[in-house]
Amino acid sequence: MNEIKEITNDGDSTIAKYGSTSLASDEKLLELNEIYEMIGLGPAQYLYWTLVALVAYSDYAELTVMAVILPSLRCEWGLTAGFEAAITISMYGSYALFAIMFGNVADKYGRKTVIQWSTLLLLLAAICGALSPNKWVFLATRLVTGACIGINLSCIVCYTAEFAESKYRVFGVLAFSLGLCGAFGAVSGVAFIFLQNVGWHWLIIIVSLPAVPALILILALPESPRFLCVSGQQDKAMKAVRTMAKLNRRKLQEKIKMACFVDEELGSYSKILNKDNRKSTIALSVMYFCNIFIEFGLIVWLPLMYSANMCGAAQSPQHKCQSLTQDDLLKLTIVSGGSILGATAAVILAQRIGRLIPIRVASLIMLLSIGTVFVCVNESLTFATTMIAKIVEAFVNTTLWIIIPESFPTCIRSTATGFINSCGKIGGVFGTACVYLLFYVSPYSVVGIFLFFSFVGFVGTMVYDRETKYEIVQEK
Repeated sequence: MNEIKEITNDGDSTIAKYGSTSLASDEKLLELNEIYEMIGLGPAQYLYWTLVALVAYSDYAELTVMAVILPSLRCEWGLTAGFEAAITISMYGSYALFAIMFGNVADKYGRKTVIQWSTLLLLLAAICGALSPNKWVFLATRLVTGACIGINLSCIVCYTAEFAESKYRVFGVLAFSLGLCGAFGAVSGVAFIFLQNVGWHWLIIIVSLPAVPALILILALPESPRFLCVSGQQDKAMKAVRTMAKLNRRKLQEKIKMACFVDEELGSYSKILNKDNRKSTIALSVMYFCNIFIEFGLIVWLPLMYSANMCGAAQSPQHKCQSLTQDDLLKLTIVSGGSILGATAAVILAQRIGRLIPIRVASLIMLLSIGTVFVCVNESLTFATTMIAKIVEAFVNTTLWIIIPESFPTCIRSTATGFINSCGKIGGVFGTACVYLLFYVSPYSVVGIFLFFSFVGFVGTMVYDRETKYEIVQEK
């Protein structure tokens, strides 16, 4: 319940109650969006966005490196297709479980606290995974890694909507998406250069290094002012925005106070499914489920497809000890690098046109490009169509990450994001399971399932009709 009272005159002073903030006659009460306008755009936002990119990279690097090193682990530990599936599915399963659990925790106790501990644990789990003596220890480290990724991505994306003016929030999502897409290209590129020379142990450590500067930044930067505001910590919220102003070389007058709408229902699951938020929660969950089914499926499917040379093959590929070649890694690097193009285009079009039309067109292109994989003329055409599919998949994913935080108020933003994120990662579990269970039986059946979910996702974009471009981020 919000504690909001109208401004009243009492003798020589004027008192306004927003939560616990008292306003005297010589003080000025401003909402957070107005304070952000005074702070402007500068180093504070750039540091936050760098943090967002580093955390997103660190999370997705751990997902991508799995697809790259599994062929090597298959040779070293004699992994069966079932155990490979168990490693990947367990990581994505813990990802989905902890995403829904800790989105709620971040709404109750803060984004910074949750992110700093999960990032530290992610780094430690990566190091332990690199030092794993056998497949069972490695499986355990992947469970922890998946949990940390689920926690991080449910919280860090909320930062993209909570520390800048509304007109700049898409750039936070761009930083987030570039971190995700950069991880795909970077891991493949690093593997192309180092995998055959230093082995998979060192590869995991090398791709995990950006988590170190991420930890330094999260410790140095203040908590989200929006979270502090709605949780009744107005003094800390003002301290946070004054720190941002100082970084931007702007001075906020001491007489300025922040108007905060204090909400006691922080992190309410029932609230994300009430009549005001139900449609957004369900529709975005379905769209994200379909997109992540395809995204995670492609992560594990592309290395298998390139190494198997399945185009024109007379029979299904065999599960055998076969590490990725330099040519395979080069293809992965190029295709994964295309994701950056898709993410950048999504932000540009979202800023200029809006959210709905671009995501609908991109979803249609993804449907057509995946369908084209069935037309196997030669390896070059298959490579081109899979690259187009990866570009538009990144486009759709980025646009969804723009829409999601814009669709919910601060008091439940991380909870709703965690719920939708968890639904998506359940799709990721099914997507990777589908690949490992069916690829060696019939690789084109996997393509058929990708095509089905791309169709469902396209229908979802046509049904969802809420344009959030011009909506102001709400506190309650």
